[in-house]
Amino acid sequence: MDTAIKDIEITELGESKYIRPFSIVFSQNGMRRKWDCIKAHDSVSILLYHKDKDAFLFVKQFRPSLWYHETGGDTSKIDENTGFSYEFCAGLCDKEGLEPKEVAIEEVLEETGYAVPSVNYITSSFTGLGFSANRQSLFYAIIDESMKKGQGGGVDDECIELVFIARKDIYEFLYDESKPKGAGALFGLLWFMTNVAPKL
Repeated sequence: MDTAIKDIEITELGESKYIRPFSIVFSQNGMRRKWDCIKAHDSVSILLYHKDKDAFLFVKQFRPSLWYHETGGDTSKIDENTGFSYEFCAGLCDKEGLEPKEVAIEEVLEETGYAVPSVNYITSSFTGLGFSANRQSLFYAIIDESMKKGQGGGVDDECIELVFIARKDIYEFLYDESKPKGAGALFGLLWFMTNVAPKL
């Protein structure tokens, strides 16, 4: 499989099944104001700790918006690192009838190949407060090789690489800005190291 990024084009946004832009007009402090927003799905994120490897499992994948931020939209700047993020396994809550916990279990299997019997809820937070304010529910699960049922890598056209970061190296990883990661992952790792790791 050729997973290299090629032939990048930047186009205007047409109709999307993932987001919907709109504006909210309101009055505050005697002034009429307008705020541009995006309606987006809520999501789940799952911290995975592999007890046999004593390591955390991340998914590494190309994020076009991250690439755009890093390059300013310069389509000549394409390499194996630019635009790639290190994230917890995650997914959108876009399937009717599924609770966030069910979505989380399904995403772990699809993205990593590990079949977890359950996940543990940590908390939820909001992402994109300035424009979307969608809720993300954060879970964690402890995995081992007996749970490995498939290769992972995502479904359909997803191209996900699995990356293990040893627990002993996790603080170095947290502050390594050459490996882009979201604030939720930083919080989740610190929470785990404080609340779960001492009991392992």
